Amino acid sequence: MIIKSQNPNDIPKYDKEYWHAKTPQERLDAALKLILFTKAIYKANPNNPPIDNGGRILKSRTPIERRKR
Repeated sequence: MIIKSQNPNDIPKYDKEYWHAKTPQERLDAALKLILFTKAIYKANPNNPPIDNGGRILKSRTPIERRKR
């Protein structure tokens, strides 16, 4: 199981030790596995638009409302 959090205190200590014991190549492999897993979840929903090859700049489909000055 992969735990992702913006707060490092949410991640158990043994998970941090396990992650930091990995080599850089093992970390890259884990990141690739996570990316492929999330793409599979995304593609499983037929309401999601198709994913491109990542060569373009991602832009919002709807305009972002700005604060009024």
